Amino acid sequence: MDRGVFYLLRIHLTRQRVIVFVVFLLVTGLLTLIILINPPADTDKIYIHITIHGVPVGGMTLDGAIEALHDRYQPELTPLRIRYTLNGEEAAERGFEDFGARFDFTGVVEEALHYSQSRDLWRRIKRWLGRPYEITVPPLFLFDTAKVENEMRALGEKLHRPPVNARHSMENGRIIILPESAGQAIDVALAVEETASLLSQLTEGTVALTVRILPPRYTQADLDFTVSVLGSYRTPYNGGFNEARTRNIQRAARRIHNQVILPGEIFSAGTVIGAYLPNSGYEAALVLVNGEPMEDIGGGVCQVATTLYNAVLRAELSVVQRHNHSARVSYADFGFDATLAGDWYDLKFRNDSAFPILITTEVGGGRLYVALHGFEARPTDRTIRFTNERTKVAEPEPYREVTDATLEPGERVIMLEAITGYTYDVFKHVYINGNAVERVKVNTSTYRPLQGVMHVGRG
Repeated sequence: MDRGVFYLLRIHLTRQRVIVFVVFLLVTGLLTLIILINPPADTDKIYIHITIHGVPVGGMTLDGAIEALHDRYQPELTPLRIRYTLNGEEAAERGFEDFGARFDFTGVVEEALHYSQSRDLWRRIKRWLGRPYEITVPPLFLFDTAKVENEMRALGEKLHRPPVNARHSMENGRIIILPESAGQAIDVALAVEETASLLSQLTEGTVALTVRILPPRYTQADLDFTVSVLGSYRTPYNGGFNEARTRNIQRAARRIHNQVILPGEIFSAGTVIGAYLPNSGYEAALVLVNGEPMEDIGGGVCQVATTLYNAVLRAELSVVQRHNHSARVSYADFGFDATLAGDWYDLKFRNDSAFPILITTEVGGGRLYVALHGFEARPTDRTIRFTNERTKVAEPEPYREVTDATLEPGERVIMLEAITGYTYDVFKHVYINGNAVERVKVNTSTYRPLQGVMHVGRG
């Protein structure tokens, strides 16, 4: 090659290198300038030209962007509904919001903030150039599983129908058998599963509730036996003495009338009579409180409890709870009374038989009658009777004397009679063909002595 040509070629290559080097310096300088004038964001603000699913969020904080996206898209969930049918008919309807359904834009907005604060050179160049940036990452869709379970449990309770046993009832003085009916229970777990599936797919739909049939424990065929009076008792009352007390007796008797106790069940007279409950409908009437007569709400209901107690004794059912009065009552002998007070003094007994027992009551003519009806399994040659025996006597303290200016000097008037206290045991005597075979203690009842009050004239 000619030396001149070689020289010219070398000069040309040198110029190219210079140009490349200069360009390199210019690009490096430009990038350095970009980096200097557009450093990574040092605030919590989002890059000004970012949009998320069409919503401009530039210049917003993370919380502000989340709120803006929530305001834009959350209302789209409001009209979404899930319908529930039972046996082909609509039973209920719930909205997505009832289950806490919501969009969670936290991750999407964090991605926008990450883009805005990124040290990546290319992203910094695009930010410097003001290039718009759209984030289309889908948000999370969430719902509250606890709310789904609670809503379905509440729906199950609303649609639950307990089975109704066949039962005896006294109508117009005759005992009849009322028919049974099956109940239904909703499969709550399956309803939760199907509801969660629709929510997860962000889809409206219908859930056909699955029903489980609940058969009754007793049918009419089970009660097709001869019904006998297992135990009964009568107590007298003076209807003209205190009309409010008579009305209370009638109310309490009505409440236990036609009550059925299934085998093994414990019957609570206090709960059924409910004299201690607000708005019970009972009136103020004469009662015994610590041996002293006074008026209180529900006076008279203890006579119903006492009469029932004596019927229970004669039916030979197990008495679970019973309390005697503080003093003897006029309608029952010592040891044969039962009192109710609030929800702490109750009369409870258990149906020990293999058949349901029906309670019936009759009130009228100055007599209260209570009977227990069921299947009589006791031998016909077996009879029982009850007696009481005094075991202790407690004399009252001497009369408390109170000076009374309205009385003549030395005049003495008893205002409250003193009452002697006693303890009695009650026994059940069992006879076979008239021969005594067993003596069983039923209860021990203690009646407190009561100090009398005497007014004395000044002398």
